[in-house]
Amino acid sequence: MQSLSNFPPHLGDWTLVQSRQSSAEVVKMLGVDDYIDYTYSDKENDIVNLYVAFYESVGGGKGYHSPKNCLPGGGWGIERVRTVRITPGFSHGRPVTIAEMLIRNGSEYQVVFYWFQNRGRIISSEYWEKIYLVLDALLKKRRDGSFIRIMAYARDGNIEEAERKLKDFAELSMTELAGYLPGA
Repeated sequence: MQSLSNFPPHLGDWTLVQSRQSSAEVVKMLGVDDYIDYTYSDKENDIVNLYVAFYESVGGGKGYHSPKNCLPGGGWGIERVRTVRITPGFSHGRPVTIAEMLIRNGSEYQVVFYWFQNRGRIISSEYWEKIYLVLDALLKKRRDGSFIRIMAYARDGNIEEAERKLKDFAELSMTELAGYLPGA
């Protein structure tokens, strides 16, 4: 497994335009072992933020923070939560299910996709991730895990276009992440 800091600066038509680093205190508080917080832009200057957090061992105070708990605030509220299906390159044409949230602040909207890419599975639910974590700890002797979140503004309120771009970006990033995160 290679460090997430080596994640490519280009994914399809997307180019890395910003990399954010959290303070040592924030990294310690989150308990994350490796992470990236990258912002990409496409030819139309649309922006997608990619956050990936990897934990060598989930539990004991180290673990994921659900966007359902972390994103609301600062005027942002959750409009809806649902699942969507995407087809990453490694899935042999079989779609996988990930979570989608639509958040709003006044007249501004952002679309958020997130999933857990853990121990050979793509998991869209925090609850199923906890169940699989317990099963995998018992049966596979593994507690590693990763959380992936991507976000995009819905420019001019065009939610469908933001969803389309996020689906494309999710398929590209999920496929690429398979080389950076432990598999089955």
